[in-house]
Amino acid sequence: MIATAAVTDVAATLLPEQATDSVWNTIVVGGGPAGAAVAIRLARGGRRVLLVDRQSMPRPKVCGCCLSSTAMAELRELGCDSDALGRLLGTVPLERVRLVAATRGVTLPMPPGRTLSRESLDSQLVQMAGDAGAAWLPQVDVTGVAENPGPEPMVTVTCRPQTGRHAGGVFLLRAESAVIATGLADHVRVPGDDSRSIEPGSRIGVGTTLAPGMIDLPAGELLMAVGRSGYCGIVTLEDARIDVAAAIDRQRIAAAGSIGRAVAEIVQEAAGPAAWVAHACDALASAAYQATPPLTRSAATVAGITGRILRVGDAAGYVEPFTGEGMGWALAGGRLAADALLGSPAPAAAYSRSFAAFARRHHRRCRRIAAVLRHPWLVGAAIRVAAAAPWMAEPLLPLLVGSRRGQGACFG
Repeated sequence: MIATAAVTDVAATLLPEQATDSVWNTIVVGGGPAGAAVAIRLARGGRRVLLVDRQSMPRPKVCGCCLSSTAMAELRELGCDSDALGRLLGTVPLERVRLVAATRGVTLPMPPGRTLSRESLDSQLVQMAGDAGAAWLPQVDVTGVAENPGPEPMVTVTCRPQTGRHAGGVFLLRAESAVIATGLADHVRVPGDDSRSIEPGSRIGVGTTLAPGMIDLPAGELLMAVGRSGYCGIVTLEDARIDVAAAIDRQRIAAAGSIGRAVAEIVQEAAGPAAWVAHACDALASAAYQATPPLTRSAATVAGITGRILRVGDAAGYVEPFTGEGMGWALAGGRLAADALLGSPAPAAAYSRSFAAFARRHHRRCRRIAAVLRHPWLVGAAIRVAAAAPWMAEPLLPLLVGSRRGQGACFG
């Protein structure tokens, strides 16, 4: 079982049957960073918002624990200043990256960021949504979102509560608009929408957390190990646990016989005979992992024909993120969707344009990086150059993590 950090529960603010009594301005499906960011902004804008998730908060989730400078800037815009984040979230500075491939390694400074468990991040953002006035309804499965184009167009959200006297039953929620923020799995069905597709050869994401001290990793350092069939990132969390996240070819997992052995083999291949490797690989091979669906995928940002159903975050499309930008993308997508719903007479068109411009810039760069990572010898050659002349490599790190020159984090 994957250990979780000690985080205060975020209590529901209403019962399922109470949620059916209202026509909401917007129902947000998914309480991760993208969905919570939408709910926070809409609630602050005076909208009646219902935030729904199939799980309660906190929940165990092992991906997205690195907050890049982009993510930190988005959190600052949400009102999380440095003092608030440091006090409430307990984030750990992320100051350097140790890159290993083809048995070579180099450590370089990176644009300032933070590490934070998803239990802490997601719970705090949902609490912020509640503080802003959004209603919070956890432990409810949303199975579908449908348009109702009658004389007063709206959307209906089909739900199944997991607990309480209505557990297992079906009820409908009504809203003027809906936002789907259900991540890579995106289990919510929209009638007539067949826009989602998975890129051939896409790797899957896997992750786990290890007890403190299981891997000798200094706080503030991100270890990235690149092999022929995947790569693995390892970092220390705010409670000293070790977070492990990897992108791996499915064939490699099948050949290794387990996710843990596949991750350990990638680290061994990348790092070679370094002193810390054997102990680390033993810990990685024996851990219990969570897995994601294939990572690189596309989907329409607007589902349906009336422009009342938007997708944000991973549900709106994703590209294999070696650069650790997933949380930044999710938070930025939530901002763009909320801005469109609050400020545009045609929110669907406005959101489609703004998100396409944002994603085009970031996704294109990450596709190129992902292509290079399929050839670890290229990464090894780059490491040799960086080790010999770090002044040549350091200016490139902001490009790798999506940080523009001069763009800092909320801290530092």
